[in-house]
Amino acid sequence: MKDLLILSAAEFEVRPLLAMLGRRGIDANSLEVGIGALEAASRAPAIAAVAKGMNVVFIGTAGTFGAFTKPWLCTAGRVVWMPACERLGLGYGIPRGTVHQVKVPEPARFARKLPAMTVLCSPSISLDNRFDESIRAKLDPQDCVENLELYSCARAITATAASFEVVMGITNSVGPGAHEEWKAWHEEAAEMTAALIDGLVEGKS
Repeated sequence: MKDLLILSAAEFEVRPLLAMLGRRGIDANSLEVGIGALEAASRAPAIAAVAKGMNVVFIGTAGTFGAFTKPWLCTAGRVVWMPACERLGLGYGIPRGTVHQVKVPEPARFARKLPAMTVLCSPSISLDNRFDESIRAKLDPQDCVENLELYSCARAITATAASFEVVMGITNSVGPGAHEEWKAWHEEAAEMTAALIDGLVEGKS
């Protein structure tokens, strides 16, 4: 799997996965896109150069706008730039009314059996999960999760990579308690991601 490139915002998100691959004798390439939308955008061109011809798996965490009780995994069906101010009707995109999105390929291997969610990307973690009616007309909150980094780097990387897929661990609900929930659950989400890919490497599923 020398052509496998694993991306994450931070190393701890993929530590269990890299350990699992190491136990199988698989020396996977791994890079950090950085934490937050701005850091991911600044690193995207350099990462895209490394990703050329590689099979890229983006590993991340996200908050759900639906009910949350424990972590679960999903992939990205749509990737949309949606700052909280725009989602709440306190601002608008340019041109006004435009939904800015990045098209990502359908997952080919590791994420192919995961539910495909709309990943809303924002420059900051949202403390309010409401949707303005104008946004609800375009996006169903129950199908949406929030992540900071994916939109900022996906376009550049998908342009050069041989394949690109997303495995996202849902660690919290979007709202005032998001960070505390994330702290409680992000390690389990990372373990779940490692177990998913372990099963597919082993041919268990």
